[in-house]
Amino acid sequence: MIGRILRIFFLFALIALIVRRLFSRKQKRALREIVRISAWVLLGAAAATLVWYGVMLYFKHIPQGY
Repeated sequence: MIGRILRIFFLFALIALIVRRLFSRKQKRALREIVRISAWVLLGAAAATLVWYGVMLYFKHIPQGY
């Protein structure tokens, strides 16, 4: 588990190093904006999923497989 987390962290660090070296300042700014919007979208999707499962749990519609 820790090895997998470290591998993911290393992959992100490698991508950040490549972006830092190869992209211009304007491209980095655009990429930062894309990452920020993507993060907000993923946060919204996670919150919506949590609310959905809360509603399903309240009405006891979650299948027994969970």
